Amino acid sequence: MKNPFERQNHTLLFAAIAVTTLAAGAIAFLFLTEKGEDTHKSLKKKIKKIAKDAAVDAVAKKTKIKKKAVKAVADHIDK
Repeated sequence: MKNPFERQNHTLLFAAIAVTTLAAGAIAFLFLTEKGEDTHKSLKKKIKKIAKDAAVDAVAKKTKIKKKAVKAVADHIDK
């Protein structure tokens, strides 16, 4: 039978609470403040560019088409 008075390790629980609180604060900053809105727009543009570049690389590698041609098609689709 398990001892109910034995000390338990809750380190993982406290770490998860701290990380969740930090993430909630960051999300609130990005969406609820004017400066955060500017940062959000900037991050959104950067993430979109990184994702498009990764997609271009993957398509160019799989199809053996030059990156320049794939990037031109991706830019045309993006607009």
